Amino acid sequence: MPIFKNAILAFSLIFLVSSCSESNKKISAEIEEVNPKLTSSNFVKTLLSSVKHSSNEPFFYLFVSHEACYFELLVNGLPVYHNYNLGQTVTPIDIYSAINKSGKQTITYKLYPQTESQQGEGVKTLVDFTNIKIEVFKRNKADTGKNAFVSEKPVLTHTSLTEADGKTFIGKGKDYYEYSFTFDATVPYENTGWENSTDLSKMDQKELLTKTENAYKQVWQMQNDEKVDDFFALLFNREKENAQCEYSTKNDLEESLENYKIPLSAKNYKMQKLENYKMVLYGGGRLVRLEQTSVDKRLRSESALWAKYKDEDGNVIANFISLYLHIPKGKTNFEIIR
Repeated sequence: MPIFKNAILAFSLIFLVSSCSESNKKISAEIEEVNPKLTSSNFVKTLLSSVKHSSNEPFFYLFVSHEACYFELLVNGLPVYHNYNLGQTVTPIDIYSAINKSGKQTITYKLYPQTESQQGEGVKTLVDFTNIKIEVFKRNKADTGKNAFVSEKPVLTHTSLTEADGKTFIGKGKDYYEYSFTFDATVPYENTGWENSTDLSKMDQKELLTKTENAYKQVWQMQNDEKVDDFFALLFNREKENAQCEYSTKNDLEESLENYKIPLSAKNYKMQKLENYKMVLYGGGRLVRLEQTSVDKRLRSESALWAKYKDEDGNVIANFISLYLHIPKGKTNFEIIR
């Protein structure tokens, strides 16, 4: 299977912002409502009717082991996971939301020096024994419970490259390393995704930043005012595609709806200020997102749109609101696609 190096699928433009005002001023509606219009009452029924089921409904997922590095993973240009902690990732990483159709799928990993260690201070560059191993597996959704992983099948295993000695990491001494490889997937659906969307990297980046900020303010205000149905009215295309690639059942959709409603129903739910973020382009320049610039590993690379609340046990929970925006072909306003 062909492997290629440094396939750059994400572009970054950093703007440090002290604070974005979340006043009650009129906010430009940069994100369009989409039809059919979702609401909290029709969410399950509407999405359930859009899902096409098949006798074979494969899930693709990753197992990752790594040493002496932090890492970020993207599939087809969409971030699917990151780890800035010292420990290993022991659970499978679902990547279904990034697979839009059958064919070659691209996995990109980005490695960073492990700046902390169990002894205290870490390192500033990747070391000679830095490595990452990524295993791609698939299984049928019908296999659940105790049988969920009994019939899983290996698809591909990738191990980071070494120098001629077969031991020394090829990116030794660097403060950043990126690599991409592909695998083949066959799925019984085809989502439009962002393949034909506007190439945002070709727009004036200051204008794009302003447009993206206004879009995030639009959703911030809805969340702050607890206008759940106003927010749902923006989500049909994202939820339809996610429901399809997850082969969602009624129970799945009821759980998704509950996950939206639980944080907002908390009495102490409080939106946090839009501040200290960067604008990042993903998906070959066709997706845009505002991400936090904090070096705090709890916030690093998370959505700039977030809230805090306390659960029933009094634990403080951070709710990061995913908002990957694109401009569909022939349109000028954003839609939420992931």
